[in-house]
Amino acid sequence: MASSEKLQRPQQPIGKPWPVRELVAFDLPEEAGWGQLLADVLKARGWQLRSPCRVVTDEKGYNTVNIKEFEASLQGKTPEAAFGKKAAVEEGYRLQTVRLPKHALWFMSWTAYRVPGRAGGKQIFRDDFPRAVVEHGTELAPGDYRICKFPGTETALYKTNFSPAFRDKPWYPTTFVLPKEANDLLKEIRSLGGSKDNYWIAKPKNEYGGTGIRVYRGTDPDLAKIVRDNDGKRSVVQRYLPDPLLIGGYKFHMRIHLVIASLDPLEAYVQENGQCLFATKPYTMAGKTLGSTFDPPVHVTNMTLNATPENKDNYFREKPLLGRGQQCRMRELHAYLAEHHPSFDKKELWNQILNVAAETARYISRAPSVRQHGKLVPKRHFETFGMDLMLDKNLKVYMCETNTDPGLLYPSKEVLGEPNPDYNKELTACRETWHDILALLGLDAGRAQAKGSLRNWYKVDFSGLSQ
Repeated sequence: MASSEKLQRPQQPIGKPWPVRELVAFDLPEEAGWGQLLADVLKARGWQLRSPCRVVTDEKGYNTVNIKEFEASLQGKTPEAAFGKKAAVEEGYRLQTVRLPKHALWFMSWTAYRVPGRAGGKQIFRDDFPRAVVEHGTELAPGDYRICKFPGTETALYKTNFSPAFRDKPWYPTTFVLPKEANDLLKEIRSLGGSKDNYWIAKPKNEYGGTGIRVYRGTDPDLAKIVRDNDGKRSVVQRYLPDPLLIGGYKFHMRIHLVIASLDPLEAYVQENGQCLFATKPYTMAGKTLGSTFDPPVHVTNMTLNATPENKDNYFREKPLLGRGQQCRMRELHAYLAEHHPSFDKKELWNQILNVAAETARYISRAPSVRQHGKLVPKRHFETFGMDLMLDKNLKVYMCETNTDPGLLYPSKEVLGEPNPDYNKELTACRETWHDILALLGLDAGRAQAKGSLRNWYKVDFSGLSQ
């Protein structure tokens, strides 16, 4: 194992406190931003909230962002001085001067909006704000301005880019990228024959919530047909773990948050008390749940594929450890494993998780889509990622995937017309994560804070990694 046996807690925050009167945070409104939960947490911790520039939402819910106002503010200029008189008018609107405060914590990340004159005026997912900070914010004082995003991480974590980098890692199931590696995949499938290792899960390039996933036996002709008849769209096919650890007969994955605080030098932290998300039908590898008759609530743990009308009874059924719904916290998993698995060792589990986190953070720090932006200003960027991890029946940790911008929002109060049984669990988990992130940043430590703690983080050790 590459990681140290001793689990390390951070001894101090990654940033120095800002003056209490200068705690100013910026985010985009409504659906374009992180949402009301973050805003409520920030207000509770004494932050002032502002918008970085003009944002207009139309009747269809599309957001138009006049980001040049933000770009000019980074330069300390008026839009006209920064871009010229003609360019300072966009779609009939004259850009206004936005004063940049002495300190700013920016929460503008990867999200969908339109920018006049860019991408044909279409609303697309984009990370223009962190790119603007790189391009226009070089003269800003290090440590006085922080943004919650490294440019290029979304591309780095496409499954089709991520998978080849971890092909030889024992914690990442063998994965082939289509269409490039179709012949290699077909050869592997044929070589395994009727082996228990010959099960595969097909995943689209960059979908969320389990969209497009399907599990196949390697001997299923439909799988070979999908591989051979790929229409040129990039996707991945990954070996499926047929023997996951089950609790009460149900499959689950762990959602663990990773914060990368710096790329140069590489510095990262993992939050200890994450969430576990369960499938809601008892696990089986029966053929009727695979291939063309794929049954998502048996194999897939994402809420969107479990909270469906046809699966309502299973979703609300009482389950071991969980009760109704599909969530529990990592502390509950620890207690369950300690009681039911004599070989369970919490330190060993977290050393495995931290090893995966170290390899993932190092990959991100070296990814071409990130490094193309050059060496970033120290203490300027940070980012939170959601690592989706699984355990097999021997308590070995595997990486499923890592996501940018993990959902840390107010959960829905209702699911399928009923009160959400996981509402309080998820709300508590998301709120605690925001408080822990802000405590780790340390920017508001000059004000007495009742929530969030460095004790909820492990520091990632990179010293044992091979080059």
